[in-house]
Amino acid sequence: MSNPMVDVDGLRMRRDARTVLEDVTFRFCSGERLVIAGTTGAGKSTLLRIMSGLLHAEGGHVYFEGEKVKGPMERLIPGHPGIAYLSQHFELRKNYRVIDELEAWSRMDPGRHDQVFDICNIRHLLGRMTMDLSGGERQRTALARALLTGPRLLLLDEPFSNLDMAHRERMRAMINEVCRTMNISCLMILHEAADIMSWADRVLVLQDGRIVQDSSPVDLYRHPVNEEAAGLLGIFRVTEDPRIWNLFQQDPVPGSRLLLRPDSFRVRDQSDQSPGALVEDVTFLGAYSLLTVRLGSSLLQVAVTDSDVRAGDVIDLEPNWATAVSW
Repeated sequence: MSNPMVDVDGLRMRRDARTVLEDVTFRFCSGERLVIAGTTGAGKSTLLRIMSGLLHAEGGHVYFEGEKVKGPMERLIPGHPGIAYLSQHFELRKNYRVIDELEAWSRMDPGRHDQVFDICNIRHLLGRMTMDLSGGERQRTALARALLTGPRLLLLDEPFSNLDMAHRERMRAMINEVCRTMNISCLMILHEAADIMSWADRVLVLQDGRIVQDSSPVDLYRHPVNEEAAGLLGIFRVTEDPRIWNLFQQDPVPGSRLLLRPDSFRVRDQSDQSPGALVEDVTFLGAYSLLTVRLGSSLLQVAVTDSDVRAGDVIDLEPNWATAVSW
């Protein structure tokens, strides 16, 4: 790995006798698309706040471009000047015009303000009061405020949460443009499988304050370290059914099960060599349908693009991929 932009070394944090972070260590290079993923309470937000210098760790260190990030006990004004943290609550001060809120935080040359206003699509909001903004407008304003501090690293805590599909796509496009045109690296917390897989090129999975997996989205999807990690990227099944092992032309491995996703199978024309599977339910999801099918004693879910499949049909399944797991 080249010289990292961020080096996180052995972070530890406890709260009310509960471990929040334990020996969290990783490196992040400029330009990477790194996602921190995990269930509620895994320690994700705490990690980002420590990385940004807004929270003091009980142990370990964070280095940004080779310089130690000091916590609030070591700085009069908390936070590192090269790192911006955007909370999932995107708080704005009340009773302020948007332009006044933004100018109060800006460390940028005024000539660059227009670029930020355009990227965040807030120019028409500048004269409005912050309390009169909608949720999406508040989020875009909070993003602009973070960018106007002139960061080299932007930490985003669930930036797509509580947004409808149209606003999620708009926010995703904004973040992509920030990375591309402003030479700012972005690291974010995400919890929706589609968001993780469409944006990340690397995922850190936190569980109970510990990193349990550091991999690409593809590896996390097909080779998760445990059931909790598997669930982060959507629907899955695990089975010991010898009939399913046989379908994948594998001998059952003692102590192991097969991990299956909806794309683990393809539907093919009926064949004498392929056992029929009974379709029990069909859920239409737009670009594809999700079939709930019974094969022998196993209940499986299969993604298909054929909209003509109906409950009660018998279909033939062709194996695509499966992973033997020992958890």
